[in-house]
Amino acid sequence: LLATTEGATKLATLGMISQEQALDTMISLNSAFKINGSELAETVDFLNAVENQTVLALSDVTEAIPLVAPVIKGLGGDIQDLAVMLTAMREGGINANEAANSLKTSLARLITPTRQATETATAFGISIDSIVNSNEGDLMGMVQSLGTAMQSLSDLQQQQLLSDLFGKRQFARMGALFSNLADDASQANKAIGLTALSVEDLAIIS
Repeated sequence: LLATTEGATKLATLGMISQEQALDTMISLNSAFKINGSELAETVDFLNAVENQTVLALSDVTEAIPLVAPVIKGLGGDIQDLAVMLTAMREGGINANEAANSLKTSLARLITPTRQATETATAFGISIDSIVNSNEGDLMGMVQSLGTAMQSLSDLQQQQLLSDLFGKRQFARMGALFSNLADDASQANKAIGLTALSVEDLAIIS
């Protein structure tokens, strides 16, 4: 309880959000990602570093966690993966609520693709089933493998595949995700770099 309260206070202060929002985030981190104790403080430090160096705000993460965290966790992802993907989508002009709902819907379609999506991918030399199965338990690996496979396609082919795979409502949002993950100079890749920082370095930033 003390660790959660301390973490919530720290998150509220660093993110300039209400104590209630911060506490809800702490509870969501615990329930969805099983983060507790000292890990909560480390997570807050990481999220703060991402906020400092990217377009993603702590309030965005607070908004997204209840909506999509169970899906991220269920596919083998963690809070770092969620932060990176949210950064990529916020960089593309997509707000946190839309990004979270898009991820929830689209990731489900990625692991259970429609026949049309599978046929389109196969015609372009991409095996969705192989990508999903070879990255079981590694959500970011799955997303990055698909992104790498799409780099050999023309812009039109990429849009066709994204449309068939994620649906006409979500393909533009997921396109922003893959585009920014593939860009070495993007803020999403800055967020990926922050995942490699030590606990001590992240604490110093906070």
